[in-house]
Amino acid sequence: MSSTGNAVPLASSPPPECNGGSFNFSSADQETGGWKSGDMGSKKQKPGPKAGAGQDLADKIRRLESVVQALSQQLESHICGPIPAETAFQRISPPLVSSNSAGSNASSAESSIAHAVRSVSLTSAKPWRHQSHQSLARPGSTSASPSPSIEHELRAFTPVTPPTSSSSPGTTVGWPSETVEPALPPPQQLYVLVDLYFKHINTWIPMLDRVTTFNILSQPRTPVEADRILLHAIVMISLRFSTDPSHTEEARLSYRHASKRRVQFYALDCSDIRTLQALVLLAVDMLGCSHRPETSNMLAWITQSILNFRLGLETDHSAHPSRSSPSSLARAFMLPPPRSWTENEERRRLFWVVYSMDRYATLGTGSRFSIEERAAKRRLPCRYDIFSDDRAVETRWPRWDGGYCNSEHDTLRSAASLGSYSYHCELLKIITQTHEFLRKPVQIDARREIDDWRRRYSELDRWLSTWLCSLPGEYSEISQFCHSDTKSKISNWIILQAAFVVAVISLHTAAAYPYPPSRLFRPSYNAMQKCLGAVSSLKELTVDVVNTGMLDLLGPGFPFALWMASRILLVHASIKGHPLDPNILFFMETLSQLGKYWPIARTYRVMLDSVLQEHGENSATGIFQKPSITEKLGDMRRSAYSLHVAMLQNENLEQQSSTSTELTEIELLSIDIFGTFNQPTVHSNFRESTMSIDNIVSEDFDIPDPSQDWFPLREDNSK
Repeated sequence: MSSTGNAVPLASSPPPECNGGSFNFSSADQETGGWKSGDMGSKKQKPGPKAGAGQDLADKIRRLESVVQALSQQLESHICGPIPAETAFQRISPPLVSSNSAGSNASSAESSIAHAVRSVSLTSAKPWRHQSHQSLARPGSTSASPSPSIEHELRAFTPVTPPTSSSSPGTTVGWPSETVEPALPPPQQLYVLVDLYFKHINTWIPMLDRVTTFNILSQPRTPVEADRILLHAIVMISLRFSTDPSHTEEARLSYRHASKRRVQFYALDCSDIRTLQALVLLAVDMLGCSHRPETSNMLAWITQSILNFRLGLETDHSAHPSRSSPSSLARAFMLPPPRSWTENEERRRLFWVVYSMDRYATLGTGSRFSIEERAAKRRLPCRYDIFSDDRAVETRWPRWDGGYCNSEHDTLRSAASLGSYSYHCELLKIITQTHEFLRKPVQIDARREIDDWRRRYSELDRWLSTWLCSLPGEYSEISQFCHSDTKSKISNWIILQAAFVVAVISLHTAAAYPYPPSRLFRPSYNAMQKCLGAVSSLKELTVDVVNTGMLDLLGPGFPFALWMASRILLVHASIKGHPLDPNILFFMETLSQLGKYWPIARTYRVMLDSVLQEHGENSATGIFQKPSITEKLGDMRRSAYSLHVAMLQNENLEQQSSTSTELTEIELLSIDIFGTFNQPTVHSNFRESTMSIDNIVSEDFDIPDPSQDWFPLREDNSK
């Protein structure tokens, strides 16, 4: 064995001295096992070791070298390869650690070596280091930079192979989880659920490191409570993908309820990075189930914590604590500076995940974002495999982000360190600008304001085109990867394309289907074609996803895109001469399948089916070509706008003691379907003075004239 930095004595006697290539001992063991009383006065023994002692020592060293080498290989395999999350020292075979000729001293030496290797293993395998208001800091490692291709992320998202049914619980979880956290599933099931999380969830919200998370399970010491809380959140969100027969509906509900309460109660007392990560997973689960007030409260809790910790502001990990605000109140909420690039990147990813949830939850509601842009000044997250390998890089600032978009050097930075989630975050910046643009009221009977509105609209359209052209070549090969064995690892790119469809529809509906009608604010035929092109692109993508069985690999963002596309088909069908596209049935069927994993998809499907069933027709028959469907959809859209105006007027009136009128089911359904498309936002004086609600509801929707379109169609790939 090569010399090591930490030498361990192999016997209790003093160390030998080297003299001319031979070993000389200051005191030698005798055949009787040591010096007897009175031996000091007797004749001295012949200097040097007894016969055969050197061979025994060499045999001991070889055995110990085998032990250390086996431990090193298994530790390396655990970090780099898909093997069960076992601690290395638990898998050493007995012949390697036993000796029938070494005696008690050799056994003690081997135990010392094994203990030393265990210590190295546990400190070098990216342990979670928990401190109050801090997150993990993993030691840096070096690795060769892979070639710039989609394989960067495919390798990073490779799931850990789950244990077989014959594996014992002791080989999956190194600490007594059943006694420390009795509300968690048994150890082997817990391991599988964590594996399912990284296969189905972490690909499209790459917030956690796979190896580090599995180390929570494999370490022999009981993890700190914050790490165990994270496991509860993972269990809650991953149970929907479990195929374990013991996970009946009752068992799932029991685990989910216990884990949810465990996370929420702990978060009331403790607030740090690990707790925020657990709350984020709860929020994702809730967004995938329903949009109840409880979901909004959870999002408000998380976003306020992000703002309190100032996670939206870029911080150099070399920053000194003295640079923080001197205010004692500010220091109470601020986190210490990150101790490493990895910890800073972890915080950056946490912020972008919360930022994206805030954007999607607010999109189309007309409300303000909880995280304002002035509090969102972060660089883009890096590619996931770079984060997982602890390779420090500096990514660029998002383009179209206030003053940072003018930094030419930063904008032209090499995109080699960016992944699909990086581009997703950059797209969210454009979606944010679009939402703020559409919220701004416009006087639709004033030519100057309309011209300003159109210029800003065209600018946002150019941003989308520029963003699309900047994507790597793999983006156009998504369909090919869907039919390959890497399909489970490109779900993040599919979510990215679905997000682009949402961005296109959000921007162009106001120009394609404006309401209320105006003599000057005319609908754009080319904008309408952009909306329909985005829907067609999503349909082709969904066909590939369904045919390859990838629906379980996509998060709530995908059913939201289907929901947006289906409603735009209903809006299009509300115009005379435009029949309802039968593709809406395909979207509805896909939503039904997605509802198995994300119940919110089933809710979307029920509302869409209610619209079709409202007309007394079977949605599978020839309803699409009947003129009555256009009239009914037009009535629902006008009703949604009149209710929207009435609610705005009530908000401006002084509070009265009279009770409000309860809305009917069809009125609520009209708002759910068409309320998002009451665009552009018009000034209140136009609503009050130019036309009454009665006049609005009697107007037909304008049919755009391609020959007089004010928005020129540019050649850009909208798919």
